[in-house]
Amino acid sequence: MSAALPLSVLLLARDEAPALRALLPALAFAAEVVVIVDAATRDDTAAVATAAGAQVHVRALAGAGGGFGPQRRFALERCTQPWVLWIDADERLAPGAATAIAAAIARGDADGWTLARRTWFLGRPVRFCGWQGERVLRLFRRDHAAFDDAPVHERVRVTGRVAALDATLEHDSYPTWDAAVAKLLQYSAANAVGLARAGRRASLVDVALRPPLRFVRMYVLQLGVLDGARGLLVCALAATQVFLKYAARWAAERDRAERAPAGRTPGDPARR
Repeated sequence: MSAALPLSVLLLARDEAPALRALLPALAFAAEVVVIVDAATRDDTAAVATAAGAQVHVRALAGAGGGFGPQRRFALERCTQPWVLWIDADERLAPGAATAIAAAIARGDADGWTLARRTWFLGRPVRFCGWQGERVLRLFRRDHAAFDDAPVHERVRVTGRVAALDATLEHDSYPTWDAAVAKLLQYSAANAVGLARAGRRASLVDVALRPPLRFVRMYVLQLGVLDGARGLLVCALAATQVFLKYAARWAAERDRAERAPAGRTPGDPARR
């Protein structure tokens, strides 16, 4: 491609300096790259992104009203090009994807495009576990899109026609066991916050039954067993994340009930 595409790449990062050194040069086909660096980052993520020519903003992810949804909305507001590509630091465009993106922008016959995504676990792609055939909405017109407020697993909403693009994202989200466990803890805590924001309660039935049901769904019904040992680990981690999410929510409700003044139900207005 001789000229940069009228495209902003939207990217969030925390402690991702090594990943960005590999990723950012491959995004040179875009007119701009907007990187929002979590203020809690401990490495030189911001310096690496700046050196690569990205537009860099440092902003806290956590805190009141925080989470990935609000952080991406902040990033989208700083994109200036008519088209936006949302990509994460642990993702890579497969060969041919940049060409497919350029063709889609040139045609302009849709307002959003989904890309296929292949997720890797401990160095190999996961073929089943419910991850097969995954498509994610990642290319869209800036003025037709908005992110929701979800603290994790946020989504972008596109007004207009959405079509499927013949392009793939390689998602190396779990390169090591330590990385997988760290992400499990991060996501389970964020999902518990999401339950609280939505006003959803959690019972011991949720804590006891939802995790094994998740495991059975992924390992048996979604054929995780065919992924061998990696499939077993993926499904076990997913079930553990569900357990931690509902256990954290249940424990928070119990703690709140125990701290409530006598004669008052948690959440009721104070008696006068």
